Amino acid sequence: MPYWRARLIQLNNTTVGNALAFNGFWALACVGQDAALPFTIAALALLVLATPDLGKTSLLAARVATIGILVDIVLTRSEIFVFPNHTFVPLWLALLWFGFSTTLVRSLKFLNRHLLLAALFGAIGGPSSYFAGYRFGAVEFGYELIPTLLLLAAIWACLLPLFFTLARQLYNEDLAQVSAHT
Repeated sequence: MPYWRARLIQLNNTTVGNALAFNGFWALACVGQDAALPFTIAALALLVLATPDLGKTSLLAARVATIGILVDIVLTRSEIFVFPNHTFVPLWLALLWFGFSTTLVRSLKFLNRHLLLAALFGAIGGPSSYFAGYRFGAVEFGYELIPTLLLLAAIWACLLPLFFTLARQLYNEDLAQVSAHT
């Protein structure tokens, strides 16, 4: 393994390192949107390369992104989300789901054994992320703000525990060890 990749893995496997990396990726995708797509794709490649097991990382990313994108499609088709200049979910948003999956066994791993806490965290964090995107002009809401955020809270209260369940299927031993130490 090249030295640079080993260092990326070492940094990304820390809670703070992964949180900073993902939040930088989120800002690039959400603020830059279509104009930053080449950079967002490059940043996603770095996020994925900064994981020790590309097979597990890719499989979890595919599962999480499939579910997340389908949820976003339903919300878009229901006109809860409105993306200016897009008739479909924008690519930068789809890429965010792949990047988000890397947080489940790194910066958010402390929630793995506490699915009720994960539901609460999802109910707050999910809508907060979309609200930030709304404030940056990345998404518009087709309905009033508060009902939209409450709907997103309910959705994310279900999604985050589901995502941890998927992560457990792939990383069972690793997550059990992590949970014993946190």
